Amino acid sequence: SDVGVAGKHGVCCGMDDFERAIRVIFSQDPSISPAVRQQATEYCDAIKVRADGWQFCWDRFLQSDSLEVRFWCLQAIPPALRSLSPDARSELRGKLLAWLRDVAPSRQEELVLRNKLALLYAGLLKLDYASSWPTGFKDLMSLLEKGPNLVDFFLRVLTIFDQEVVSDEVPRSPEDRQQSQQIKHAMREGDVVQLVECWYRILTSFQKSAPQLVNDCLKVIAIYIVWIEILTVANDRFFSAISSLISEAGPYSGEACECLAAVIAKKMPAGKKVQMLRELQILQRLEGAVHRNASDVQLLGKEAEMVNSIGEVALEAYVDLRVSTDANLALAAWDFTKQLMSFVFFFFSSSSYQIADRVEPFLTEFFVKVKSFVSGADKQLMDQGPCHTVSLDEVRPILMQTLQLIIQRIAYPDWFQHNDPNFEDDEQHIAFLEFRRSLTKIYKRIFLVDEQLGFQFVQAAIAQLAQGLSSVKPMEVDAVLYLYKEAGEIVKDVGQHLQAKGPLAGSFVQLVECEALVKADHWAVQLALMEIYVRYGKIFAFHQDLFSRYGQRVLESFVGTQGIRAKDPRVVTRSCFMFARFVKLVRAQVAPLAVQIHGAIQDLLAVPFVPSSLLPVQAEVSLTRVLIKGSLKVEDQGYLFEALASLVVAAPPEELRSKLEVLLKGPAGNLSDILGGAARASSDMPGYAGWAGRSIEAIGTVSKAFSAQHTSTVPAWEEIMALTARVLEKFVGQLGPEIGLWRAALFLCRRMVEVLGDRFLGTLDTLLPFLYASNDQADLTELTIFAHHVVCQFQQKTVLLLQKWLHQIFLRPFAVWQQMPEGSEQLKREKLELSCALLQLLKEASQRCAPALLEAMLAGSTCRHGQEMISMLLIGLSDAHELRPLLYSSSAWAALLEAACSDASALSSLPLAQLLQRLLWSMVRMDYNDIQAQKVLNEAASVLRSVTNPRVQPQTQLQQTMEALQQALIGALPGLRNDAAPRRLCEALSQEAPLKDIRTTLQQCAAEWRRDCGG
Repeated sequence: SDVGVAGKHGVCCGMDDFERAIRVIFSQDPSISPAVRQQATEYCDAIKVRADGWQFCWDRFLQSDSLEVRFWCLQAIPPALRSLSPDARSELRGKLLAWLRDVAPSRQEELVLRNKLALLYAGLLKLDYASSWPTGFKDLMSLLEKGPNLVDFFLRVLTIFDQEVVSDEVPRSPEDRQQSQQIKHAMREGDVVQLVECWYRILTSFQKSAPQLVNDCLKVIAIYIVWIEILTVANDRFFSAISSLISEAGPYSGEACECLAAVIAKKMPAGKKVQMLRELQILQRLEGAVHRNASDVQLLGKEAEMVNSIGEVALEAYVDLRVSTDANLALAAWDFTKQLMSFVFFFFSSSSYQIADRVEPFLTEFFVKVKSFVSGADKQLMDQGPCHTVSLDEVRPILMQTLQLIIQRIAYPDWFQHNDPNFEDDEQHIAFLEFRRSLTKIYKRIFLVDEQLGFQFVQAAIAQLAQGLSSVKPMEVDAVLYLYKEAGEIVKDVGQHLQAKGPLAGSFVQLVECEALVKADHWAVQLALMEIYVRYGKIFAFHQDLFSRYGQRVLESFVGTQGIRAKDPRVVTRSCFMFARFVKLVRAQVAPLAVQIHGAIQDLLAVPFVPSSLLPVQAEVSLTRVLIKGSLKVEDQGYLFEALASLVVAAPPEELRSKLEVLLKGPAGNLSDILGGAARASSDMPGYAGWAGRSIEAIGTVSKAFSAQHTSTVPAWEEIMALTARVLEKFVGQLGPEIGLWRAALFLCRRMVEVLGDRFLGTLDTLLPFLYASNDQADLTELTIFAHHVVCQFQQKTVLLLQKWLHQIFLRPFAVWQQMPEGSEQLKREKLELSCALLQLLKEASQRCAPALLEAMLAGSTCRHGQEMISMLLIGLSDAHELRPLLYSSSAWAALLEAACSDASALSSLPLAQLLQRLLWSMVRMDYNDIQAQKVLNEAASVLRSVTNPRVQPQTQLQQTMEALQQALIGALPGLRNDAAPRRLCEALSQEAPLKDIRTTLQQCAAEWRRDCGG
């Protein structure tokens, strides 16, 4: 054989060709060539298809000492079983049983071989058990007395037989499923009772000598109980054995818990389930099996899962029985569930969340359904027939004990690492957070069952915390405060609750009265308090007397060392954010203290100059975002400016300007210093520009609180904008985008649209040339978007501005767009975004300020930006696959042509032939499944109606336009077999048909072309 060459590759030459081939197949030797491996594979495959292949493989399995050879032989036989004759399979069964009887008891085979042998036996059972081999299981059971090896084989066969043949969880063909049902029926009739007896002997005989066999046997019982007769296992003898295995706390106890749970969870009518639970004395067995004093977390976790499963079964049974005719069984199910709670609470009270969270699913399900159990909770159901209910008094002890345990379990454990990115994906941390979320849901559901009890619990928890704070750990304090905060989410209207001085209002007063708590120095407590101040702070707006007593204390906690001056940066950041929210809640009450608050935090509002040499910033990081040591982050400082600004706007109109100027004095003064110190600024342009950017950003943040209604502040804002324009002029064209000055100025301009209203147009006239000095694609995209927002905001009032600056507003980004590369998908996307921004600007300007655009577009070659706008609008029509540019361009053309309709010379000056060619070409080929396509269709119809309007152009010009339209249709619809649709379109246009009819005929043209040409 050619395989003999394998001997040259390190394979023993004393072997025959078959063994050498097997060694080649399994060898990892890189020197063996693919050709030799292929030869070896083909040689072995030829053995598989031989008529006596199975016999050859079995004989070599018996003869060889090589693991690879024996494994390959056992692997080769099962796939061939179906093709063997009944006599051959009978012969193979005899050989396998003989080996099991004579060899297996004393030979310890490798695990892979034991699995393959079990697979072979299971395969023979699948084919012959229900027909020619009814003794298949009996033959196997008769060998169990030969010792542990045969017991192990017996259990492996049953496990594999379940996976390969009888399990309903494995997807199977209809034929295999039918065969599975036949085999199950035959097993129930002939072998299940004996199989169960064997299981019992294994459970009671091998605890000490072979505990792994007990483990495996319990697994087998758990998978077979799904379909065998329940009473074969659900009896006193069997349950005593399983309970004993649990109570022994041995290596098989965890599996015994799963087995017991599986038996109890078997599907059956609810009435029979309750009878089984009662007759088998499950609660008494649990009392003897559960290890209340054990420290084995793994075992306790398994026991908790078992109790959880039993609880779910009992709960489901009660849900079914409470609307049945048998009130006694329903009562029994409820009593069982209620008594099981002692076990549930034992595990739920565990200090290890890995144990406590095992009973959380049952508790969650219980509290999802318990509201409907309580008397009067479901009157409609009561009217429909017999129904068992429970009183609220019966449920209250369960609710209270659950609440008491939740407040313990929801506290973060000592090992939990907060805000550490190294633990964000840690399974233990993720699991605890999920557990905490589940407990929160249970907590909220308890309020739905008994709101009064929930409020009483919260009040008691806050009172105990305030009285015994010194003996409570910080994370336990956090847990109490967290649950108090979450209670506010349950109340439908927190404001109304606080105004009426409800229970949560009383608890808030208790909390702020506790000075030690308000001044706590632990970060978690400080963060929790900030959340509570904002959640319930509106109480100060309803009850002025409370603000007089406690408002100062809360404000001090915000602006002091428990808040924005805390040691922990997490507290600082959160406090700045929450302070802004708190101030807005109680603005009227805090406004009189604005001056004091400003003075208290003025040092934190400073925007310091930092030399650029101290800021080694990467290109993509803006200098306005750099954190300066000893100062607040820009975002945090912004929240403080925002908070103070919200207080300023609450001042009387006559005081607004002066107070605003005081607030802006710092950042505005920086801008003045930069302009006044020209020599200094020129020595460090990036440093001073960055300082200006941070100062302007602070000013923009302050402006968020103001609007055009605050007319008295207009002079102050105009002064600021004048300073900003001069600063931009000073640094224009000298700095890269990373400095952040340009973006800060654009941010302020966006705000001034809202703050100055129409008066901003004059300021913008000064700023525009400086803003458009940038050549950065991202900047120009943002600026073009801002320009279209200005047009949308001020409508026709922007005509003069556009007429003056359209060459800058359009040409600068257009020139950059023309130079942008398209070498990658990312570059293509960036170019597309800028083009869409430009086209959207042209669309909005066309719809609101058409004269400004038409003036440039009709000026001919003397106006470059007008010609480039025409070019851009035509380019936007060119790609049928990009619907955004297509929609913007078609909308712009529709608006421009409608505006130009009153002037025939204007129409004749526009490139109508090109417009029609591109528009119709793309309109026919666009994706009509996209909702934008219908909008494009509407705009196209509008364009056609405008250009063919006979009332606005001479007959000669109209005829030329119609000829251009016909040529455009011919070009757009190549291969169209019937010109009926295009003719209907031309007729509709000549008859000045409604826009809807033109749109319909346009769509018919596209549909018929697609039908004829497969477009």
